[in-house]
Amino acid sequence: MTHSSKPRAKASYRFKASSNLCVIAILLGSTVSMVCGPALAQQTVLPDNSQLRGSIQGNTLQTQTTRPADSRAATTDSGIPSRAYEPVSPGALPAEDDSSNLGLLGVPQNDGSPPSGPADDSGGLNPPPSPEDQMTPVPTASVPTPEPRPGAPRPTAAAGDENNTDRDPENPYDTGAIEQSQEANPAENRAEKDNMPVSAIERRIPRPDPEPFAPLGIRAGTVTLRPSLSQGLRATTNADNSSDGKSAILSETRLRARATTDWSRHSAWLDFDGTYDKTLSGEEYSAPNIGLRAGFQLDLGARTTVKGEAGYRYRQEDPSAPTTLQGTSNRPGVQELDGTLGLRHEFGKFFGDVKGKVNRTTYGNAEFGNIAVSQKDRDNTFASIALRGGFEMSPAIKPFVEVEFGKLIYDEKVDFSGYRRSGVRSGLRGGVEIDFGEKMSGEFALGYLRQGIDDDRLQAVEGLSADAAIKWSPQRGTDVDIGLLTRVEGATAPGESGSVYYEGTVGIKRQVRANLDFNAKLIASLRDNKDDTGLDKGFGAEIGATYWFNRFVGLDVSARHQLVRSDVESRNTDETSVYVGVTLQR
Repeated sequence: MTHSSKPRAKASYRFKASSNLCVIAILLGSTVSMVCGPALAQQTVLPDNSQLRGSIQGNTLQTQTTRPADSRAATTDSGIPSRAYEPVSPGALPAEDDSSNLGLLGVPQNDGSPPSGPADDSGGLNPPPSPEDQMTPVPTASVPTPEPRPGAPRPTAAAGDENNTDRDPENPYDTGAIEQSQEANPAENRAEKDNMPVSAIERRIPRPDPEPFAPLGIRAGTVTLRPSLSQGLRATTNADNSSDGKSAILSETRLRARATTDWSRHSAWLDFDGTYDKTLSGEEYSAPNIGLRAGFQLDLGARTTVKGEAGYRYRQEDPSAPTTLQGTSNRPGVQELDGTLGLRHEFGKFFGDVKGKVNRTTYGNAEFGNIAVSQKDRDNTFASIALRGGFEMSPAIKPFVEVEFGKLIYDEKVDFSGYRRSGVRSGLRGGVEIDFGEKMSGEFALGYLRQGIDDDRLQAVEGLSADAAIKWSPQRGTDVDIGLLTRVEGATAPGESGSVYYEGTVGIKRQVRANLDFNAKLIASLRDNKDDTGLDKGFGAEIGATYWFNRFVGLDVSARHQLVRSDVESRNTDETSVYVGVTLQR
């Protein structure tokens, strides 16, 4: 019993092991068949025991039925028609030239070589195409093509040919590599810049120089100097402008210079004007005339201003003036030195102005042949102070009232005739200040002036006072200067007190072209003599033009006429002259 149980146990154990192995084998077999079934199905044995390569795609049947007749397919006696292997990317393999293997009607011949490409496992559902089918192309419109990727531009057909595309005519299904198609996959462009600079709304447009012939000047720091020199000839009918003067041709030289500052707050200026006339032919005549004047303005605050001026002048005494000694062989020189200083302050709509003035006048010796007569008894100094007050009617119009007190002091208390000619001067004026910007500016005043004399034997010199200095520009390129002057003149003759002299001038300058200027000037004068000799009336007119070749050289021409009419024969004068010269400026 013992020996028989052991063989049974062993047999039972072996049976169980065999059963387990069978189950495992069945499972492995079914797994292998599931995994390798498709791969084994595509391994078709050819007559020469060779096998086809490649896997069968899911759309093999559809692709083989839709291939055009001109595709390169190969057939054998017992083989299956297949498409030659073509990589996805063109150019991966060298092109095969099988033109030598083409048969009748361009169909490849069967040379017995195994075809390449995927095998046809359709089981004979799709027989190989006949040569007639190969000659009939399948319409490309029926061939399904992949949709173009989003964003890629579609190929455009040529004009007149709707079916014309950029595809290969031999293989219309070959779209090429995506990275090589510039239309389907355009190159990435650089992103456009945003926040680009924008031009200014108001551009700075270069404008032509409005004064292309104006002097540039010589600049030294904040000071600009503009000098000019004129040289010419003057033909005159009365060389010395006397009652018995004769004609002559004179050489006239004139030097002018003006210096101005370019300070941000204050300002200053300097003017020089010198003329020298010398006879070239005719009556002997030599006359220097020099004028120098300077001024400044200090802005001490928004409403306080300080102004000052000083000047010097040298001239020859006017032969037609009643104070001139008659019969002299020369024209005595006269030197004038003056200075003013003023302070102005505004109180709301009102303003106050105080101004001090000092004048110094000296006379040279008068010559009678070889005899020189001193005129130092005529030398005098005048000092005055003027108070002005007014209100602002508008920013452009400011009426005012001015009171002046002064003292005229002669160096000699008693002159050569035994008279004391010093005295007190007083004046009262009323006027208006105007400021219309570049259009018009200046002031005008009317009043009464009285010059007293210490000597009771002489009567006071008094009369109407009229003073004005106005600059007017009626239109661009035209400047008008209007001036009025009133001054008291002394006397040297015994028993004579003096006179009141009035003078009015109107000067016009017109810029016809940038390099052509016209100018004209009218002068009218009136002398009220207090010695019962009546009135001396004078008139003068001058017209001229300047043509500038460039900024530095110009041609001047002018003509003038002036006369004086008086009840005293020695005061009557008449003169006409013509001038031609050249001006150099910087």
